[in-house]
Amino acid sequence: MKIKSPKDLWAGLMFVGFGLFFVVWAWTHYQMGSAVRMGPAYFPTLLGGLLAFLGALVLVEAFAMEEDPKAEPLKLPFSIIDLIVGIGLYVVAHYVAKLTGISDDYAILGATAALVLLTIKFRPKAQALVLISAGCVAYGYLMKPLGLVLATAALVFISAFGGHEFKWKEVSILYVVLIIFSVLVFVKGLTLPFPLWPAIVS
Repeated sequence: MKIKSPKDLWAGLMFVGFGLFFVVWAWTHYQMGSAVRMGPAYFPTLLGGLLAFLGALVLVEAFAMEEDPKAEPLKLPFSIIDLIVGIGLYVVAHYVAKLTGISDDYAILGATAALVLLTIKFRPKAQALVLISAGCVAYGYLMKPLGLVLATAALVFISAFGGHEFKWKEVSILYVVLIIFSVLVFVKGLTLPFPLWPAIVS
């Protein structure tokens, strides 16, 4: 079977990989609950499953769509060595957390911060991919200690730094709209037990 679109192939593999990672992580670390009483694993499992399904569709498209003779060859903004270094950072952070007794959450946040700094310094072309992913990681791991308001700020501003332009005014407006929407829909509407502020403030 011939790969007709390498870009779709890599995008599909990435979506499937990330989706399955979140599903497995949620199942093994948190309680699932039900549609009526959602546990902490319910939402990431649902989103991870949807992401994996979307990736599968993109993978099929990579083999089914017509090949464009004018299409440029796929150029990834990172190498296999960069990928190994990135994975190595998280493995080292995990073992450092075990040895020192600190939380795995802080270890993952530290490894993500190190990966962001290394990317900005040595692989600026991969900055968008890494910073958007880092924003999602920060959101997930900062929600419990900092609350919805500050975790959403981390998500929006870190992700926005990955773009070609960063405009404080536009990003701030986007953040305000997103936090109002999140509070109204998830906290007030669905009554999900998201903390709004850090425990000290609450």
